[in-house]
Amino acid sequence: MNLSRRDLSLLLPLLAAARADAQAMSATKVYHDDKIPWEGNDEKKSREFFSGATHSGFRIQTHETALGPGTTTHAPHKHEHEEIIVLVEGTLEALFDERTEKVEAGSVIWLASNQMHSVRNIGQTPCRYYVIELRGDGK
Repeated sequence: MNLSRRDLSLLLPLLAAARADAQAMSATKVYHDDKIPWEGNDEKKSREFFSGATHSGFRIQTHETALGPGTTTHAPHKHEHEEIIVLVEGTLEALFDERTEKVEAGSVIWLASNQMHSVRNIGQTPCRYYVIELRGDGK
């Protein structure tokens, strides 16, 4: 394969990012709360803690989301990977296919593969939750 300098200049940042991501998952690390910036606004914001592969190649991604009162995280959707949601503060209404369920702080939601889902803050105060995406082969 022949790569031009231009090709290499485009590939090197991607390779460096992939290497940094892989290194981040290969060693024990603390992700300090005050070092991870939020993106978004008071209605909906999130921040990613890590995304990468374990020693066996299983890909996972973890992020935190905060929703203002009455805010829905996104339109109902589904995807191949499973997710775990840990509700830390507030009250959610979780949609699973055609049914909804009230979820209180301290609860954990398991989202199965290819199941239509969404969550909405039904409380009067902001809610906050962690999402652990079990991506497996990286899809």
